[in-house]
Amino acid sequence: MTVLVLAMIFSVVFAIWWYWWRPCPRSPRTYPGALPIIGHIVEAIKYRNDIWSYMEHVADDITDECVQLKMGPHIIYVVSDPSEISVIANTCLKKSFFYKFLVDLLGNGLLIADVPTWKIHRKLLNPAFNQKVLNTFVNVMNVEARILVTQLKPVAGQGPVDVKQFIIKYVLRSVCRTSLGLEADDQHMIDKEYAQAIEETIAIVIKRGLNVALHPPFIYNITAMRKREQALITKIKNILNIIIQKRKSDLKSTNNKYMTDFNDESVNGKFKPILDLMLHLSDEQQVLSDDDIRQHIDTFVFASYDTTSAMLQTTLLVLGSHLDVQERVYKEIKEILGKNEELTKYDLPKLVYLEAVIKEVLRLYSIAPWVSRQLDTDVVFPKYTLRAGSTCILVLYNLHRHPSWGPDAKQFKPERWLNPDTLPTNPNVYVPFGIGKRNCIGKQYAMMTLKTSVAHIVRNFQLFADISHLNWKYEVVLKPTKPLVSFTLRS
Repeated sequence: MTVLVLAMIFSVVFAIWWYWWRPCPRSPRTYPGALPIIGHIVEAIKYRNDIWSYMEHVADDITDECVQLKMGPHIIYVVSDPSEISVIANTCLKKSFFYKFLVDLLGNGLLIADVPTWKIHRKLLNPAFNQKVLNTFVNVMNVEARILVTQLKPVAGQGPVDVKQFIIKYVLRSVCRTSLGLEADDQHMIDKEYAQAIEETIAIVIKRGLNVALHPPFIYNITAMRKREQALITKIKNILNIIIQKRKSDLKSTNNKYMTDFNDESVNGKFKPILDLMLHLSDEQQVLSDDDIRQHIDTFVFASYDTTSAMLQTTLLVLGSHLDVQERVYKEIKEILGKNEELTKYDLPKLVYLEAVIKEVLRLYSIAPWVSRQLDTDVVFPKYTLRAGSTCILVLYNLHRHPSWGPDAKQFKPERWLNPDTLPTNPNVYVPFGIGKRNCIGKQYAMMTLKTSVAHIVRNFQLFADISHLNWKYEVVLKPTKPLVSFTLRS
């Protein structure tokens, strides 16, 4: 009997192994380092605390190619060809299993929503992110950028300082005021408990994601880490629910109706917080629930907290490492603004060189070096077929260093953006905010935040840094490990 059971187990294991590892003439090549049965799992464990080093190595080994990584029976395709990445991004909209660890925090927010929900909600929320609405945020962005400058002044002349906490607090304040409509007096609701809860929750999600042993829910759910995560998420939900109800009450008490026309400029200089559109969709059109609203706000705050703050930290490091570029940015700011302290919606498009610098930073230092999708159908290319049920990693890092950028693709050259004729003709080789239909809804918002904050900082300080010795870590996005910048007040 024992022999029969063992034989059956062996047969099942062999069948699974043969199904996933059988020779297939139309499969991409397997990346070196795969062991029998377990594949690249040893590599995943070896690099669990520095996944970026391994993936950067894989990315550097492939150009316009696809390879497969094997994690036991699971296949992960790594794709670097621009055309193939575009096809996958636009036909396979389902996010991969990597994103499941964010479900408890973000629910069905746009970042990780199932495809049917994403299609409906993306269309509903698009009007809140058009340029006319974003222009109404400029005053708030100015106010928050001035606060950031004030907070940086005491460290000027004190040598290198870690700018991470300064930047994170600035981004969090700015995104909460523009998305939630918070007045400065109400900011205390976000500054402490919410900020700390978001930061700690993200740390837990990352720690779990990098530890394969904690992936199975039946193991993770009995850990102290899971209990702590649940407590933090409950706190986040409660705080946002208070803010949402307060916004509803404020609008009703002043007899203001929700902003329903998001295609016109706001009146009397009042900006249109994104929450107003969501409340309108909830109360008057009944197409969003309070949970939907909270999940979308959580997603927007989470994305800004992580992505925009990493982009701004990197931009300051680059400017501090290229003093000639920084001086040119400073001269442009002085020329455009003169003695005015505030940027206006008319000034931002005129900061052409600053925009070129930011674009080049986002190209060379990809904050989102890859995105991943779950293949729900076979994807057929001339050289190979990618099998349904597998995971696909789209290496955006390679697109930004693609040969079509020219022989200087790995060099920092903002000037390339000043002459459109020198840029690649393929639009798929520059995708700092994601590629395909599920790209970032807040990309214009992020660019406005970056331009406003950098303009205020460079106008007030000279920056000094050395990006050549910087290390990077991947935690949902790619971040500098210790962003040290020295500030000197300008006379």
